[in-house]
Amino acid sequence: MKIACVLVTHLPLKAELRRCPELQSKPVVIVESYGSKDVVLDSSPEARRIIAGMSLQEAMSRRKDAVLVGADQPHYDEVFDGIIDALQGRSPLVEKGDLGCAYVGLDGLEEMYGGEPQLITSLLQSVPSQFNPRVGVAMGKFPAYVAAVTSGGGRATRMPEPESGRLAKFLKDFTVDLLPLPWKERARLHQFGLHTLGQVAALPVGAVQAQLGPAGKIAWELASGVDSSPLVPYRPEESVTEFLTFPSPTITQYAVLTAIGILLGRAFARPQTKGKYVRTATIESHIVRHPPWVKRFSFKEAVGSRERALFAIKSRMDTIALPGPLEDMTLTLAGLTGESGMQSSLFSDVRKREQLKEMMRQLEALMGRRPPIYQIKEVEPWSRIPERRQALAPFDP
Repeated sequence: MKIACVLVTHLPLKAELRRCPELQSKPVVIVESYGSKDVVLDSSPEARRIIAGMSLQEAMSRRKDAVLVGADQPHYDEVFDGIIDALQGRSPLVEKGDLGCAYVGLDGLEEMYGGEPQLITSLLQSVPSQFNPRVGVAMGKFPAYVAAVTSGGGRATRMPEPESGRLAKFLKDFTVDLLPLPWKERARLHQFGLHTLGQVAALPVGAVQAQLGPAGKIAWELASGVDSSPLVPYRPEESVTEFLTFPSPTITQYAVLTAIGILLGRAFARPQTKGKYVRTATIESHIVRHPPWVKRFSFKEAVGSRERALFAIKSRMDTIALPGPLEDMTLTLAGLTGESGMQSSLFSDVRKREQLKEMMRQLEALMGRRPPIYQIKEVEPWSRIPERRQALAPFDP
């Protein structure tokens, strides 16, 4: 299958430059937080010797005049989703890869567009020019990705056909870091002295597989120019979104929970959620002089009402410290389904047991620990000593 890889390199940086043009020509470093650790997500060419994944401390030691920008992942996802929507207008087969990378099925479209050059031009034009997209075309996703990496901004590169033998020759000098393998597996290849795709392809497949397992076979096939992985069309998840703005920036738990309750009420009143259950709720707020605050709540069992969703969110919000005053709030309910995730029983005793389980879960969420509820169990009913006949055991329905 002929596939085009549409690649936008440094999408977070380009999204920030489009939003804040005053950052142009400055050493910009986009910082993402993982718990208590801050790491570099992306950086501008002016921020030399700073690479993605580097700790903020090391980055600042290399470039003290760097302009730090907090990562706005929801904004980057929104920008990328817009690109995916535009590509889906060109082809019915679009796979959403990593941020900034999409794969487009081209079979049967050339006649519609009047040839491959016109089709590729249409793909390039589907992405805003500020993002300077690249396109690679090949018979497979990995060769198409490598072709896109080698393309210049706003240009396209076509890989040779695999059967000609020229594809493997074209790939042989590229680094193994392009392989879609976990970082540890790519590091092992470097440890074995295998730094290029040609060095991997020159080995017997069994030798590579013996060291890396199933990932070794995949690495060997891709390095040899063989990629039979299917194109998986992207299907956007059905969701419902509600928004409100606080009269003044607020940081109190009461005001935040009240806002969540209002948004949940609106969301569950929408026609899309009538008779439906939801599996996740995402809250996003803009904060004064801080990056946006985003919190995602996954429900253990899908919820179908405002009350149950609010109870589950409230029990977890009690332990969350807000990073600053919230200016607004956006609530998104996703994972809509017609099933609650709980199977009702035909037998009354089992129904009672399910009710007891729900009661215990609610008490545990409310108290933050397992509730001190016990039941009497027989241990040695034949014993002459009363204390040995029965014992208290934690209640577990």
